Amino acid sequence: MFDMKDSWKNYDEDALMAAVDYFAEFLEKPDKEILREWVMTHVPATEVFTGDMDDGDFLDNEALLDPFPEFTEAFSPHSERWDLFCITCEDMSGVWLQEWDTFDPKVLQEVVELFALFVKEPHAEIEDWVRDNINPSWALEFAQDYESQVDVIYSMMGEAPFLAFHEKFAPGTKEWTWCCGLLIDMGAEDIEEIDSYEA
Repeated sequence: MFDMKDSWKNYDEDALMAAVDYFAEFLEKPDKEILREWVMTHVPATEVFTGDMDDGDFLDNEALLDPFPEFTEAFSPHSERWDLFCITCEDMSGVWLQEWDTFDPKVLQEVVELFALFVKEPHAEIEDWVRDNINPSWALEFAQDYESQVDVIYSMMGEAPFLAFHEKFAPGTKEWTWCCGLLIDMGAEDIEEIDSYEA
């Protein structure tokens, strides 16, 4: 039976620590001893981390398997660097690695409150919709107001979630009109067509 941990014994310590350093970049306060043990049991032994490898190279390398779901479960990473990796992963595989369940509930509630502004009556389905349609992001933890939230979501996901919200909830408040104006200023062409039609 293949033992991934034993396979690292065939490589210099520098190769292992290069892998540890790569994963440590995703954590705000990494414990490298714990991370070292995790790498040895979840990441195939290799020297590729000692070279100039970007995230896309890692995701393209089938020999490295896919340790990131386990990494997410083990460490619940929150950082700008992790956001960037998640964006690359979604672009390449269609999978967003962050989950709302690992975030501060306050951040989820703030995003729910943003979208609740856009409908005339309170809607019990908005939280479920946010969970299914808005990617949780480190950047949302630092959004100071509604405009910042819209900016983060649009920068991360484009206008698609706003179009999906419009299709499901048919928003019609002045706050929705304000949001459309922000999105149009950011370059959202399909939102501009909806806004022009409804006007």
